[in-house]
Amino acid sequence: MRLKSLKLSGFKSFANPTTFSFRHGITAIVGPNGCGKSNVIDAIRWVLGESSAKQLRGGAMSDVIFAGTQNKAAKSLASVELTFEHTQDEQTGIRHELNLYHELSVRRQINGEGKSDYFINGTRCRRRDVVDVFLGTGLGPRSYSVIQQGMIGRIVDSSPLQLREFIEEAAGVSRYQARREETQKKLLRTRENLERLQDIEAELSRQKKKLAKQAESATHYQQLQQQLSEVKEQLGTQQLYQAKAAQMQHKAEQEQLTKSLEAQQAQDSMLKQKLAKVSARLAEEQWLKDEARDSLHQQDLQRQQVEHQLKELHSSLSQLEGKLRANADRQQKIQASMLATEQDNQAQNETLTQLAPELEALQVQQQQTQEKYTPLQLAWEASNTKVAKIEADKREVEQRLALAKQSESRLTLDLSKWHNKDKLWQQEAIKWGVRPSGDTLSATDAEVTSAPVSQPLNEQIAGIDNQLKGLAKQQEVIEEQLETKQPIFNQLKQTQHQQQSQLAQLEKQHASLMAEYDTLHAIVHPKKPAKLPSAQPTDGAQSVMAADNSTANRSLGHTLGQLSALHEQIKLTAAGEPYAQSLDKWLAFWLDAGILPATGFGNDNGHAGFIQCLLSDDSFDKLSNKPQSKTDKSAAMPPQSVLFEGSTASEHQQQDLPPDLQPYLKPLTELIAAPKLRLWQHTYLYVKEHKTDEGATDLALDLDKIAVLLHTMPAPIIILTQAGWLITRVGAVHISKLDKSGQHPSFLSIRLQQQQRLAVLEAHLNETETQIEQLTNTIKAQAHKQEQLSVVIEELLAQLSASAHKRHELQQQRITLIAKQERQDSEQQRLQAQRDELDAEQQEIQSAQLALSQKIESDNKHLQALMPELKAAKQQQQQLELERQQISQQERDNNDSLRQLQLQYSQAQIAAKHSAAQLQQFIEDKQQLERSQQKLIQEQDKLQQKLPQLQAQQQAVSQQHHELQVALDERQAVIGSLQGDVEAHQARRDDLESHIQQIQDKLSHSITQVAIADERIKEASERLKGLNTQISPLALLTDYITHGRSVSAAKLEKLQAAESQLTAKLNNMGPVNLAAAAELAAVDERLLPLEQQINDITASMDTLSEAIASIDGKTKTLFLQTLDSVNESLTQLFTKVFGGGQASLTLLKDDELGVGEQWRAGLELMAQPKGKKNSRLAVLSGGEKTLTALSLIFAIFKQHPAPFCVLDEVDAPLDDANVVRFTNLIADLADEVQFIFISHNKLAMQIADELKGVTMPQAGISTLVSVSLEEAEQYLEPSA
Repeated sequence: MRLKSLKLSGFKSFANPTTFSFRHGITAIVGPNGCGKSNVIDAIRWVLGESSAKQLRGGAMSDVIFAGTQNKAAKSLASVELTFEHTQDEQTGIRHELNLYHELSVRRQINGEGKSDYFINGTRCRRRDVVDVFLGTGLGPRSYSVIQQGMIGRIVDSSPLQLREFIEEAAGVSRYQARREETQKKLLRTRENLERLQDIEAELSRQKKKLAKQAESATHYQQLQQQLSEVKEQLGTQQLYQAKAAQMQHKAEQEQLTKSLEAQQAQDSMLKQKLAKVSARLAEEQWLKDEARDSLHQQDLQRQQVEHQLKELHSSLSQLEGKLRANADRQQKIQASMLATEQDNQAQNETLTQLAPELEALQVQQQQTQEKYTPLQLAWEASNTKVAKIEADKREVEQRLALAKQSESRLTLDLSKWHNKDKLWQQEAIKWGVRPSGDTLSATDAEVTSAPVSQPLNEQIAGIDNQLKGLAKQQEVIEEQLETKQPIFNQLKQTQHQQQSQLAQLEKQHASLMAEYDTLHAIVHPKKPAKLPSAQPTDGAQSVMAADNSTANRSLGHTLGQLSALHEQIKLTAAGEPYAQSLDKWLAFWLDAGILPATGFGNDNGHAGFIQCLLSDDSFDKLSNKPQSKTDKSAAMPPQSVLFEGSTASEHQQQDLPPDLQPYLKPLTELIAAPKLRLWQHTYLYVKEHKTDEGATDLALDLDKIAVLLHTMPAPIIILTQAGWLITRVGAVHISKLDKSGQHPSFLSIRLQQQQRLAVLEAHLNETETQIEQLTNTIKAQAHKQEQLSVVIEELLAQLSASAHKRHELQQQRITLIAKQERQDSEQQRLQAQRDELDAEQQEIQSAQLALSQKIESDNKHLQALMPELKAAKQQQQQLELERQQISQQERDNNDSLRQLQLQYSQAQIAAKHSAAQLQQFIEDKQQLERSQQKLIQEQDKLQQKLPQLQAQQQAVSQQHHELQVALDERQAVIGSLQGDVEAHQARRDDLESHIQQIQDKLSHSITQVAIADERIKEASERLKGLNTQISPLALLTDYITHGRSVSAAKLEKLQAAESQLTAKLNNMGPVNLAAAAELAAVDERLLPLEQQINDITASMDTLSEAIASIDGKTKTLFLQTLDSVNESLTQLFTKVFGGGQASLTLLKDDELGVGEQWRAGLELMAQPKGKKNSRLAVLSGGEKTLTALSLIFAIFKQHPAPFCVLDEVDAPLDDANVVRFTNLIADLADEVQFIFISHNKLAMQIADELKGVTMPQAGISTLVSVSLEEAEQYLEPSA
């Protein structure tokens, strides 16, 4: 499997759709800083499922979407797609249900809201599916196959657990870990379910115990409830009677009280009428009184109003008089102020007249002084200007002199620096083979020539070119040999693979045949039991056994369990095989019998007795066709339990038989090869066939002949026919009349087929073993040839690798020499240019020194000429300054006097204007007061006219008020008399109403008692109805009224006490669950299936635990094997990179883990470069850390190559020599791993098959430029 392409659209700086096609083994991505190269790495990690925005150098996941620039709008969607090819390879492919084709595409897109969608081959899926697809392949968002910028150094500083994750991914453990996590989650969920079920079971068990107690309490409760119901029924009857009696008594009282109340209410009605008449008269008088009081009140208001008007009139007259007096006083004050103001105004005018001539004289004097000052001021300013100009010229000259001195010092310093540069140039010229023609160091006389130093470099380069040509020819020869040997090796390998497959099939076939053979062989040839001990009895023992035959029988019974049966040992001869079916009919009686050595158990009396029993008349009668009872079991001939071995010689010679029957009578000793039994010596098989219709008659004749023959035989024998007849000297019986229980149908036929199959299997096994042996020898020979050829190929590959390595070294040397030659030439050119610059600089310094000296001399002369002129100008300036100061002082004095007079004149003008304005204001105020005085006099006259009218009105109102007060007093006396009558009538009525109220209270009490009695009757009736009594409450009341039943207080108290007692017992029982019995049954029904569920879940947990243990075992094996392999490769690579030293990954000891779980601990990376004693990674340099990390990464790749490896500027900390080592590591693994790396190093770029340039022609937008180095070389070769 390899990476085919990477498509980006709207991802970070790749705003436009961009496709990276990876057609070669090594691809380098190059470009300036900040153009978006690392965004390619971010895209690969992102599409593989990276979920952390921080790992992608962003703050939020939506930051991966193109944010826009000044010239291009932002994108709303970002998409990245990876396409893999050859994904179904047996070794490097993906084994997943979603990998359906030879190509696999994985795409991820994200919108502005931060929602990601994943697609596999265009089908929407989950992130988990994407991660699962690449489990075990070494690919992932944070796997060792994608190394970001700066990450290579952090690998060395990784924590032990992070290092362990790399090894686990390389071991392919991640797939098992994912399964283990899923299984662990299932186990956890199952355990939680089990705990819940156990909690439910425990709760149900507690409920069951609780419900059992509650059911018992419920039974007792129901018993007490029944007793209480009976007591309540009796108590309810008595209470009903008691309530009825109380009702009748209170109704009689109610009737008497009603009559008395009616009489009292009639008397109250009469008093009420009298009281109403008096109250009406009282109300009328009260109304008249109120009307008189209102009139009096109106008169009071009118009188108060008149009095108020009089008061206001007097007050207004007083105020007018006050105002008239105030106006007169103010007129007098204004007149006085007017006289004073007129006098002040005259004084101010006189002052102005005196100051005017003095002011004009001072102004004339000031003008004269100003005319003298102006020309003097101009002369003084001209003098100042002249002095300033001379001083400026002087300062300018002095500054020029100071600058000239500084320039002189600077030129001196520049000359010193030039001498130093010339000295350095001489040293570099000697270093690079450039020397001056003269002996002095002066640059003006120096002529440089190029020394023939580059000549040896050219010779060295030519020698390296010759060596490279020789190595190229040598590589061509080796490659031709490899092209010849490799197909042969591949053919041998393929042939060996086919032969091994054929051998595996043969071995599988052999195992199948062998299993069948072993099974049949165990059936046909069962293991014989151990021989019983031969106990030859002495003469004394024989007499004992003869005397007590039962003892021998018991001994025989004890050994039956150790005997082998006949069907385990029987074997037919070749002559007996055709008669297997006929023998099956008869031998079925003895197939289960045990084989017993005769010598071990005395004589054969038992066997002889059996034969004698079989051949006796009594036995024949039982075996004949005579009718027998169904319950008579003596007719059955049970199978013989023991058979005795005997000699193979028959006691009856076949020649004793008639000649015509000898061919048809076959003794069983000839038909059965094993075992040799005594029974066979007495038994023959009649084999004559009767195939015609007359066969039955012929068989009958033969049977009669055989029966006659058996009587003539000296010893009894048994003849068995194929037709199923058993013939002895006493008669014949058919096999259908015998008991067949325990027989083995067709045993000998089946055994014969098994023996035949066994022979066929033996032939097949021999043939298969021969083929396996031949094929094994062939495979060994092929392996030997393959091993020899492999050694040759490995030697050729080693030569080719050594040649390539040497060629690479020579190329590096050639590049170094060419670079050195180019540098030497450039240095010589630089030195020549520098020599020219030094000569020009020297001439420039000397010219500047000469010009500067001339300028300093000219400025000194100019400075000396300016000094006398400056002195004369300063003396003239001082004289003019003195005169100017005198005139200025005189002008200041005149100005002070003028300002003082002007101030006095202005003050006098202001005072005169103020006096005139004040006088005018006083005149206006006086006129205003005169007008106001006239108005006040007129108003006073009007008020004096109203005063007599108001006084007459006041006297009339007072007279009317006195008359109304007299009428009001008379009405008050009448009302007092009437109120006395009302109070007397009301007192009598109150007494009567009090008596009526008492009667009504008694009547209400009686009515309440009747109502209470009615309610008690109703309650007692409802209580009795609730008790479901047989007699209704109405019938009980009828019986009470009819028969005058009495109520016993003692019985009622007794019943109440019994009710209280029973109620207390019920209350003491507390809440009782009457449904406890039903709930108990329901709990039992729930417990039964719950127990079954618990058992099932327990079994499921055991299965899951076994699965986890199995996964842990596989994980441990893979992890430890991979760790050993990675350590071995790490040691090799580390030694190769550093030229020695050692590095390793070791398991840390974790005290929290058990002894058997220490393999789960973290890993520690130890590195000790050559020549260094310490192994701590912290003290290594940046380059050493980088090479150590690369050694670890490539060691992991050697054990578990990922489809591709992405490296982002991992060579940044390395110098040129270490970059060469880095590129050599990549070249070694390029055949197995596809490399994509980002670099700025030219040496690293040289190993790439293709360069992909990432540029940014527009700000913020990355663009791809691809260059195939192979195509470029092909393009350059014709032009060369």
